[in-house]
Amino acid sequence: MRKIALLFIILFNILSISNIYAQNNNQKYNTDNQGLFNALKDGKTDIAINIIKLVTNVNIKDEYGWSLLHRAVQYNNKEVVKELLENKKIDMEVKLPKDTIITNDNEKWYADGDTPLLLACYYGYNEIVKILLDYGANLEAKDDIDSAMAIHIAASRGYSDIIETIMQSYAAKKINNLVDIEDDTGTTPLMWASMNNEIAAINTLLKYGANINAQDYDGWSALHFASASQSYKAVEILLKNNANANLENVNDGKAVDLTTDTDIVELLSKYTNR
Repeated sequence: MRKIALLFIILFNILSISNIYAQNNNQKYNTDNQGLFNALKDGKTDIAINIIKLVTNVNIKDEYGWSLLHRAVQYNNKEVVKELLENKKIDMEVKLPKDTIITNDNEKWYADGDTPLLLACYYGYNEIVKILLDYGANLEAKDDIDSAMAIHIAASRGYSDIIETIMQSYAAKKINNLVDIEDDTGTTPLMWASMNNEIAAINTLLKYGANINAQDYDGWSALHFASASQSYKAVEILLKNNANANLENVNDGKAVDLTTDTDIVELLSKYTNR
């Protein structure tokens, strides 16, 4: 019976491949590596999954050094992501190569060393973040630019829903004080959100108890970053949550010294000792 069942499986796979060829006379989606990447790029999910079931190496990379899992994340293809993660040989922590630059909405993002999880956080794909974490993706994986982790990237991009997903995950419970975890310059997620004027992210991080007066290795606090970024709203929220306007950085600079916005100067002056 096992042999008969095996024969049926083989026959099914052969028919599936025949189907692929029949649908694509130019063999754009043939069963080699390029065909698989083409199917994924073009949104041919069924074809991509059929080919994945046949390939011997699910960790193949394209000409730019992107793994199949990275591309599935980039194209927000949840079905293919799940199919790949079901394979026991998948490398969930594979990194993007050096000098990888992503251009999105005319902005450049240096993605050296991004794992699929970091990439999902960059794009704001919350459902894929959930899937990756459910399958055991490393929440402490770091990029090769400034050792930013998933929560730093989500904070910098303003994805409060992803911050929620991360903080509520099983993996987060194993990491001591994740909400204040530092990158290689001592910058916390709250600082990342503050320097980018991401109000929703700031509020979410504060809800989870982020240390509002933490300072990086240069003595900058979230308030310093918000002030230097000319973000009145971020400065206002931080002050309302008891940010210390008198903290000094290594150059003896207070938050009020870092802005050229007169409204921010006026606001900070009310809280600053001179």
